[in-house]
Amino acid sequence: MNLTTLKYFISVASLGSITEAAKEAYVSQSAVSKTIKQLEDEIGVKLFDREGRTIKLNQQGKLFYSYVSDSLNLLDRGIKAVQGSKNIDQSPLNVLFTVASPLISKIILCMQEVLPNISLNIHQKNSFAKDLEQFDFIISTAKIPNFNSIPITTEELLIGAKKGILPNKDFIELKDLEKYIFVGLDKETELQQTIDQFLMAHKIKLNYQYQSDEPATVRQLIASGIGIGFIPAISWQDFETKNITKAHIYPEAPRRTIYLNSPHHNLTDTQRLFSNEIANVFLQERDAATKYLLI
Repeated sequence: MNLTTLKYFISVASLGSITEAAKEAYVSQSAVSKTIKQLEDEIGVKLFDREGRTIKLNQQGKLFYSYVSDSLNLLDRGIKAVQGSKNIDQSPLNVLFTVASPLISKIILCMQEVLPNISLNIHQKNSFAKDLEQFDFIISTAKIPNFNSIPITTEELLIGAKKGILPNKDFIELKDLEKYIFVGLDKETELQQTIDQFLMAHKIKLNYQYQSDEPATVRQLIASGIGIGFIPAISWQDFETKNITKAHIYPEAPRRTIYLNSPHHNLTDTQRLFSNEIANVFLQERDAATKYLLI
């Protein structure tokens, strides 16, 4: 098994076609097909289901894909860290998080590896600041007018509760939520606005008895069993996993998309590396959340 083999595997999995993967790599179809077969023989597991000309990852293949993807991303980060260590602008980066604050520490740890000499000025506000152009990047669930806005993840909103409160640990029907006491964020926060819009569209009215403008307080209230609440599957996935039950809402679950916004239309090398690292962190968190929810 070598790097080329893993890249062919990722390409075939992403494109769903050996032919297209071969075209992308400028090699013969037989070379890619042979490489995939050798990979399956080496690990002793079939990774794809073949249906005519289409080829799709099976369950084992999906699991392997998540680990290979993480490994290649880590390698790419290492290459960028080496290449980016020269002639990098040393100016501090100003970053505003209006959502996903639990991931800040992970993002900082990644930045210490890639840009160890760059200072980050981290800002957290539950509503937008007036002068948005003072920030190099804004992580939010809104596309900001006249900014470059890139979607970096879409996450499901789960129901979180202290163990023993929900009768079924995997799923809960939307209409049954009206039976419970809820804790949540202030109505001015982006997450709560997303939730309220979803509930209004489905004509559901919840019993909110406690609301706070601080996400950490909401998480503590849920963990204490004071009420149940909405848990973003990716950005809050590390929240009290041993003592908290997380359930999917059916028949339809609320979701939100998180964007990386920047007023800069031409990024410096430092800004580009930072934006890549942000995307990598969210990708890794998405894959980790997927593994957790499959268990």
